[in-house]
Amino acid sequence: MKQIKLLSMHIQNFKGCKDRTIEFGEKTRISGANATGKTTIFDAFTWLLFGKDSLGSSDFDIRPLDADGKMADRIEISVESKISVDGNEYELKKVQKQKWVEKRGAGTTGLQGNINEFEINGYPKRQKEFKDFIAGIIDEDIFTLITNPTAFNSLPWKKQRETLMKFIGTFSDVEIAETFGERYTKLIPELRIASTDDILKKYAKVKNTLNKDMVEIPARIDEISKQLVIADVGALEIEKSAKEVALQKVEDELSGGNSQLEDINSKRQDIMNLKFRISEIQNEENQKLFDKSKALRDDLVAKEDTLRSIKREIADTNSEIHSVHSKYEWSVKEVKRLQEEWKAEKAKTFPEMVPMEPIPNSASVCPTCGQDLPEDVIQKNIENYEKKKQAYEDKYMNDFIQFKERKSKKISEIEIAGTEAATDRDKYKSREEELRKSMAELDSKLAEAQKAYDSVQEELDRYPKTADISENTDYKATVEKISVLEKEIETMSSDTSGRTELEAKKAVLKDEIAEIAGKILAADNSKVKERIAELEAEQKEVGQKIAEQEQMIDLVEDFIREKMNRISAKVNEMFKIVSFKLFSEQINGGLKETCECTVNGVPLSSLNNGHRIIAGLDIIQSLSNLYEVSCPVFIDNSEAVNEVNFPEMNAQTIHLAVTDDKVLKVESEDK
Repeated sequence: MKQIKLLSMHIQNFKGCKDRTIEFGEKTRISGANATGKTTIFDAFTWLLFGKDSLGSSDFDIRPLDADGKMADRIEISVESKISVDGNEYELKKVQKQKWVEKRGAGTTGLQGNINEFEINGYPKRQKEFKDFIAGIIDEDIFTLITNPTAFNSLPWKKQRETLMKFIGTFSDVEIAETFGERYTKLIPELRIASTDDILKKYAKVKNTLNKDMVEIPARIDEISKQLVIADVGALEIEKSAKEVALQKVEDELSGGNSQLEDINSKRQDIMNLKFRISEIQNEENQKLFDKSKALRDDLVAKEDTLRSIKREIADTNSEIHSVHSKYEWSVKEVKRLQEEWKAEKAKTFPEMVPMEPIPNSASVCPTCGQDLPEDVIQKNIENYEKKKQAYEDKYMNDFIQFKERKSKKISEIEIAGTEAATDRDKYKSREEELRKSMAELDSKLAEAQKAYDSVQEELDRYPKTADISENTDYKATVEKISVLEKEIETMSSDTSGRTELEAKKAVLKDEIAEIAGKILAADNSKVKERIAELEAEQKEVGQKIAEQEQMIDLVEDFIREKMNRISAKVNEMFKIVSFKLFSEQINGGLKETCECTVNGVPLSSLNNGHRIIAGLDIIQSLSNLYEVSCPVFIDNSEAVNEVNFPEMNAQTIHLAVTDDKVLKVESEDK
């Protein structure tokens, strides 16, 4: 890993800093009241390297103000820094000067902007050369992410997500799907040519079109049902029967049956009425059959809704199982990590005190001439030695007490965190067991609902298109009456005589009867019922296609969920403190990409400032490992974090803390 360290800085006339030199150690604490210049040091360093402030803005004022609060002119702004890159030291310097030009004919000078001058190890450099040198050491975007604990979480969530994806490398959806065996076999051909988003859009579009068809088909059935001819056909039958009676009357007259014509006509009128009654019976039974099948269709739709509801509940439960299982696995790892951390902390010991060197001989004998020193001088040297010895021992005891207190506090914090993690582990395990039990119950409910649906469908398929009235009591009695009357008429009409003048009338009546019969045939309800049956079959087919689209949508969403669970687990393995939520469940059961940083399940935005800083440091640690480079980490408002809670860092740290000190205070130490 490339190690970049800040060794020293010399700042002149930069913002509120007139002249300051700072030496940096592995850990440097810069403290003071607000507005004493802590952040200015960070700004000076980023301005030197990239021409921007510590927030990444290039539009900021670096020129100091004069006594009147105006920009101070005719002074040079200088930032000089010594850095170390893998042990090689470099001196970087940037100076900004104002460019003053004499105005022609005015005898005065005017400001024409600023000039920046650059040096590397004392050698002047052009701006491009300086920028190229810095870029060869560290990329600006990476530098920003690994020097400021707030930088990563200030990025747009999509940019955060894009950065996190670098932790897991590049894997195609097909490669991921193939690791699940046969589970996504049906989906893999689609994944070879399209993204999951495009696949979802494809099936959602088809489903929406089919849903519109499903809504329209019942309306079309109702509209066509109105074409079922009941009253009109009956009227035609009556008209046809009347014509037949008239024809029969003519035939009777032609056959010479005039003496019995009145009785015959009466009987034929009775037959006509009885035939009309048969038509009524058929229509009534057909309507009953239609009404009964409609109830079954409504029942089928209701059972289909139940099936969809159970399937959606299964998908939701399955999603929650995956989510809870991921949390359970994380809590198991967290318990193990805390156990190891507890053991490591418990094993820490404070070094034994090394006794001070005994009082040197020079305390009683002159090192130059070798003679004994005066008694009062010897006594004073002894007293000074004893004081130093006492101070040394007191410091050791004080450090020992502080070590024990820090160790005890750290162990207590680990035990509390361990108890919470163990509680979460047990809670998630119990919840997963509950969910799996619920899943088994839902599978049983689904099987029962499918069975009920299939039963109604089978019953509906068994329904005839036209009612069978052959066993209808009223129908059979009416047919019998017609038969008796026809036999009576046949007997009464046996004696006939013909009349030539009635032949034309007979021919006309036959034509009229044939025409009416043609109309009845054209208005045959069987065609309408056949169309209704076609629409019902189409409705069933559309329902099946909708189910197929939903199955594919569920399969894609299940794959995305599994993929995201794996990605989330892989990404979160890279962090010790924070976790990232990379997708969220929508109300409709779908998935939505996101990127939310959490600590123990609590969103970063809900944490206090101290915990946000700790989270940011954990992110920096992982990003440094990812990019294989460490830089000085500037920790602003570091007073918000308890010293023992700071995570171990493989980078130089610079703590900017707010205190009551009116003058900036710098303390450096090696870790």
